[in-house]
Amino acid sequence: MMHAWLRGVIRSLVAVCCVASAQAQYTVTILHNNDAESKIFNLGSGAASQYGGIARFKTMVDVTRAYYQGEGHGVVAISAGDSFLAGANFQASLDSGAPGSRTFYDALGLSHIGYDAVTIGNHEFDFGPEVLAEFITDAQTSSPTKFLSANLDFSGEAALQDHVNNGRIASSTIVQVSTSAGMKKIGIIGATTETLPYVSTPGNVVVNNVATAVNGQIADLKTAGVDLIILSSHLQGLSNEQALISQLNPGINLIIAGGGDELLANLGNPSPSSIYGAGAPASVADTGLIPVSGYNSTAAPNSPLYPIISTAADLGGNQIPIVTGRDNYSYLNRISLNVDDMGNVTVDPSSNPQRIASTTIDPVHGIVGDAVMQTTVVDPVANFISGLAATHVGQTSSLLERAQVRFRETNLGNLVADAFLEQSQTLAPGLGAQTPQVALVNGGGIRDFISAGTITRLDTFDVSPFGNLLTVVEDVTSADFKMLLENAVSKITDSAAPGVTPTGTDGRFAQVSGFSYVYLLPKQPLVLSSTGNIITPGSRIWDVQLDDGTWVVQNGIPLPGVTIDVATLNFLAFGGDQYFDRDYLSKDYFTSFRILGVSDQQALENYLLGFGGADVAADSRYDLFGDRRILAALPEPSSALLLLAGLGCAAIFRRYRARNSRS
Repeated sequence: MMHAWLRGVIRSLVAVCCVASAQAQYTVTILHNNDAESKIFNLGSGAASQYGGIARFKTMVDVTRAYYQGEGHGVVAISAGDSFLAGANFQASLDSGAPGSRTFYDALGLSHIGYDAVTIGNHEFDFGPEVLAEFITDAQTSSPTKFLSANLDFSGEAALQDHVNNGRIASSTIVQVSTSAGMKKIGIIGATTETLPYVSTPGNVVVNNVATAVNGQIADLKTAGVDLIILSSHLQGLSNEQALISQLNPGINLIIAGGGDELLANLGNPSPSSIYGAGAPASVADTGLIPVSGYNSTAAPNSPLYPIISTAADLGGNQIPIVTGRDNYSYLNRISLNVDDMGNVTVDPSSNPQRIASTTIDPVHGIVGDAVMQTTVVDPVANFISGLAATHVGQTSSLLERAQVRFRETNLGNLVADAFLEQSQTLAPGLGAQTPQVALVNGGGIRDFISAGTITRLDTFDVSPFGNLLTVVEDVTSADFKMLLENAVSKITDSAAPGVTPTGTDGRFAQVSGFSYVYLLPKQPLVLSSTGNIITPGSRIWDVQLDDGTWVVQNGIPLPGVTIDVATLNFLAFGGDQYFDRDYLSKDYFTSFRILGVSDQQALENYLLGFGGADVAADSRYDLFGDRRILAALPEPSSALLLLAGLGCAAIFRRYRARNSRS
């Protein structure tokens, strides 16, 4: 064992070489992750199964926390939001009992890990405020968990306001940590994306301006005499945090971002042992990136990206380091802040993400999952998933693909939209609703693909996990229907010059049933403000025709006197992804829709069962390229492409579908 005096000599020698460490009066190490999204098992099948997982993650937190505390650091653990995500894993919690007595396994996991702060993200509201309130209650099981958001007002939701009153939800928190220079106070502020009403279902929670709310908390924490301030924000992309900095008052020392899933790493950084001396556990080391697709590509290769130092400055002229991490419990990110005797803060050069690997795949640096986490969180969910996977609901001979569902028609998009339309047409008459002619579903609501082979109930949960309810919006005018479709294609970009190749990542792109439409990709897209007001009118939608031959839009002009009853989801009917937003439509449709009471997953499962075991992919509507319901075209109406793709194409493809559809 190394003598204490020798270890001290080594530390002194290292300090001469490492200016940042030499100046440090004390150091605070922040352990952080974001977007766990209920991915509690691992990162996938095969080799991917040996990486990630909440049980291994818990062990890594424990080992890393203990090591840095032993080095005299103050240690803080933070999650930057999206602690759970709709899907089969989360369904295990929803089905574990009656509302109010359910067990939320992701919440138990947070509590076992022992975070000092958890930011409220957008997915926390996917099942509404009541479910989030239950979730927060369960997150107090092993150790208290503080949930943060400075810009959300919970007073309109009683269950969440109760958590504000009892201190489980706050705008910010102060954590006291023990350092080599004594106890220090670390202020942590939470912030949630201002797009929350359009990407989730927050009910009566009011979303306020992020910058204003954060600046208010900076002032309060300074008054409270904190030593460092960390902003843990869930703004859904690093660019949003970078844009925020120029609006912030001085005081923030570090921003932890969530929602973008960006992988940041500096593979040239020294290991902790080289900075602080021998003794770091093998798992607390720079072991490189996870060799699994999607988890080994940094946001901008060959750059020193962990942390990013903002090029923008706050209102006091200060640059702020920003960190974030890949999702799904894949990495534990660690950043150490050195504070000198003048109060200057620098980033320790050993800061970097640590990959979560098993001892099977990495005997030297791997870790064994925490036993308590395994038995109380992982095993119950695994048992539930086994039951779903054993229930067969259909068959397909080819892939039903999701990869392009946010920017073009896909066979899976057609399948889901057809399921919603058929189920809605069956239910509507008995529930006093008008029978819809069309269905419209946002691509962002389709969450996974279906592989060739047997289709299980588990697959239907993976594809349609949110538990949104089928809804009929009645008497939509042709002009408003065109506006809805303008919204649907507003985020699509042209990836090929002169261009008819669409691309995009926004979840609002519409997969449809019961009609066909042509849009002119290079034309002006609709631009809406965050509150739904029109900034720039859109002119992309050219032709829209129902399957019964009725024209809704021709040559970009809505046909007068035409109204449509639309099957969709309650999420969209309430304004999600800015559909049916009363601010840009001609009337308020909030008073003219009927919720049918069947979930997205149930509708998909019922539709698949209707095939009676026949091959879904044998239906021409669901071949790999779909059946051309949605066509992007050049802007010139006289071009050969538009003549083929637009003028009269809807009728051609309608007849094609009718001839090849199942009975």
